Amino acid sequence: SFPQLSRARFLHREKKKKLRPASIIVGYASSSSEEDMRHLAVASLFLPVFVLLRLCDPALGLGEVIYAINAGGEEHVDVHGIRYKRDPLFGKVGTASDYGKLLVIGRAPRQDHILYQTERYHTATFGYDIPVNKDGDYVLVLKFCEVYFDSPGRKVFDVVLNGQHTVVADLDIHARVGRGVAHDEYIAFSIKGNKLRINDEESTHDGKIKVEFIKGYRDNPKINAIYVMRGTLDA
Repeated sequence: SFPQLSRARFLHREKKKKLRPASIIVGYASSSSEEDMRHLAVASLFLPVFVLLRLCDPALGLGEVIYAINAGGEEHVDVHGIRYKRDPLFGKVGTASDYGKLLVIGRAPRQDHILYQTERYHTATFGYDIPVNKDGDYVLVLKFCEVYFDSPGRKVFDVVLNGQHTVVADLDIHARVGRGVAHDEYIAFSIKGNKLRINDEESTHDGKIKVEFIKGYRDNPKINAIYVMRGTLDA
């Protein structure tokens, strides 16, 4: 019941790559007592659950989170201890909405439904400036949930990094996961000197990155929550 790890344009993972179940090897004790067998049965029930959580939720291996905001909402601490700050664009750009509170969000821990129920949208392109001032590898995580439209093709937009790199193209949240379902995009990038590098592209870096949600031909761009961590998805 966690957000699926989906493919962003420059992420080094294939969206269509299926997650294979982990092979669980259970060692049997030499004793055949009923008590030993009961302990083994209990362990075999919980081990697959633990492995499934480790496979499905990359946040369990989080690096240092340097920035996190709950777009359109207030401060929130998620199940992993990430502290999302209140949306810094309140009263400045676009519209904050909590319309999603009418829904129970799929594929998200109940404690974190609020991250997908509140959002910021705008009738034009808008974005966030995020301070990133150290060299290293980073992952930008964008959280989305379609809480209004009940069919695909109604809201489609791009996400651009630093005004130059289209990191998510033609995002149709409903087409990806349906209505009221958590959807996360993971974008890996690196900073070295005054350069930002993402896949085979690079741009000038001045101590911050700009994440923009581009007004397209279908309705308004939006975002539910954002965080940036220092590290890689495989950390």
